[in-house]
Amino acid sequence: MLLCTAPLWGAPPAAPAPDNAPGPANLAAPTTEEERLRQAGLVDVEKYPGLHVFVRLRYATPHNFTGRTIYDSPRCYLQQEAAQALLKAARLAAAQKEPFTFCLWDCYRPQSAHQKLWDAVPNPSYVAPPKKGSRHSRGMAVDLTPCDFAGNPLAMPTDFDDFSTRAHMDFYDLPPDVLRRRETLKKIMTAAGFTYTRTEWWHFDKTGWKQKPLLNLPIPRRP
Repeated sequence: MLLCTAPLWGAPPAAPAPDNAPGPANLAAPTTEEERLRQAGLVDVEKYPGLHVFVRLRYATPHNFTGRTIYDSPRCYLQQEAAQALLKAARLAAAQKEPFTFCLWDCYRPQSAHQKLWDAVPNPSYVAPPKKGSRHSRGMAVDLTPCDFAGNPLAMPTDFDDFSTRAHMDFYDLPPDVLRRRETLKKIMTAAGFTYTRTEWWHFDKTGWKQKPLLNLPIPRRP
């Protein structure tokens, strides 16, 4: 069977598009920082439907172990599946006998920001080497602490980015209520699809993080 290569109705064949012609609209390059994050699969946690948490990014303030502001924006972004898992964790926390929610200390972290943290503390037990990359830079890690529904943090073993053994998940010389709350947090987060880190009770990685690329997209400022 012969293939008809001439256009119907005798119309002249269309001229080939020049090399610099724009592609379809859905292939157009993103024009804003927020669109670039969206194309990379990240979502704004504060706008995620049904998720009611408090965003308190420490690296967007000098209130962190470096004493310097690392982020240009206090907004929290996570990969879609990490945000969905966080929603599940928040619902489990709200269903506890003593219900609580979360204050988020860190979310997606551009690689350029991660380099600054490594420069401050080049210890792979606490900061991933830049060549390896942080799971935060994949949008698949979250640092958080339990808090009440007014945003007041509840008692936990240490503050954020404490590099002592007291921050370890296997440190047990703690007040009974603090130890119980840490264990409840660990159980909730693992049930929601996260894994925990031995040296940082506040850090959780969403399973499947290896499938996500390292990103160095800037965090958009608030409108």
